[in-house]
Amino acid sequence: MPRTVPVIANESPGGFIAAALWMAQVAAIGNWVLGSGSNGVPRFRGYATSAQSLSDNVWTSLNLDTEQYDSDNGHSTSTNTSRYTVQVAGTYRVAASVGYVANVTNNRAIRLAVNGNAVVGSFVKTTPANATGSTGLVTTADIPCVVGDYIEAMGNQNSGAALNTVAASDVACSLTVAWISG
Repeated sequence: MPRTVPVIANESPGGFIAAALWMAQVAAIGNWVLGSGSNGVPRFRGYATSAQSLSDNVWTSLNLDTEQYDSDNGHSTSTNTSRYTVQVAGTYRVAASVGYVANVTNNRAIRLAVNGNAVVGSFVKTTPANATGSTGLVTTADIPCVVGDYIEAMGNQNSGAALNTVAASDVACSLTVAWISG
């Protein structure tokens, strides 16, 4: 069963909230904001330690084979490794990066997607750096989600042939997801 955001008990003016209920609610809010693991705010960060080949001019979900943290088990390193599946409804701040190996032909791009559909305003594109340097891109968006939505970073390049991403470095593909409001 998915977790929900805790709420503080309230009472009509002149009424009273039992001390035990008040303390339980304060503790729940404190654990939510300051907690760790599955007691805290939902958060995830994953990245790629293996290069991925991206076909020419095809939007491709970026695989994340390593987790730095995953408070709600919304990501798998063995099945649908590109996806973070939302476990708690709310608005999430999402950031993603992609790195492409050196190649000077045409463009490189990144975007975010929810349930396979592009997130409006998340598309970023550039021309390659140069013949010897990798090209890195970052995008971010605040995205409202319901339980079961999945978030992905997607890459695209049009060099005329397949092109690898960079892995296991500061330019590696990554996805960071953090709950910011209900």
